[in-house]
Amino acid sequence: MKYENLHSWDIDYHEAISLQQEFRDRIVIKPFEGEIRLIAGADVSYSKGSDLFFSSVVVLEMTSMDILESATAQGKVKFPYIPGLLSFREAPILIKAFEKIKNIPDVIIFDGQGIAHPRGIGLASHIGLFLDMPAIGCAKQNLVGNYGTVGPEPGDNTPIVFKDEAVGVALRTKRNVKPVFVSPGHKVDILWSVKIVMDACRGYRLPEPTRQAHLLVNKARIRGQ
Repeated sequence: MKYENLHSWDIDYHEAISLQQEFRDRIVIKPFEGEIRLIAGADVSYSKGSDLFFSSVVVLEMTSMDILESATAQGKVKFPYIPGLLSFREAPILIKAFEKIKNIPDVIIFDGQGIAHPRGIGLASHIGLFLDMPAIGCAKQNLVGNYGTVGPEPGDNTPIVFKDEAVGVALRTKRNVKPVFVSPGHKVDILWSVKIVMDACRGYRLPEPTRQAHLLVNKARIRGQ
């Protein structure tokens, strides 16, 4: 996959904040356009305290969820751990994996946040801009804002409200299992993000693309250490 190198990753804390504030205005939130034939999942893994990061991208056929292609990458991370700036640690290694992918997906689900982020630009939004592709954040934990009680059935959801604005939803994907936290990243809106994540679920808490990416990247981390 090709991408536009929008900025250098060799930056400090203050430059990272400025970039987030600048690039937030470039994010497009709109209904998804077109047909979803291929969908990708992306994830990052690393051991606690380690600066060696591993990433994975898995491309699946939307209807069957058969895996068509996958890629992994690894690399040392220089940017420090700072809440709200995690994409500056994870994105460079993820982009290395995306570079290896030949089957271009129609939409990507990231294990991370989209616009449900302190400055409105989480991992899914950040890489969505680099790739200029529809991207969705589907995180295991909520980062910002408040949400109400989520109904018990798969598909039940409630808005995540941050600074008086709906930035995503807490979404039940499996009965009696904790919700996931879905927010649009780029070129998709909240309603479509929920629909796509639910359509990509196959009986697990995580949608199949990120579930497969999670399994793959953990295998890569175990092999690489």
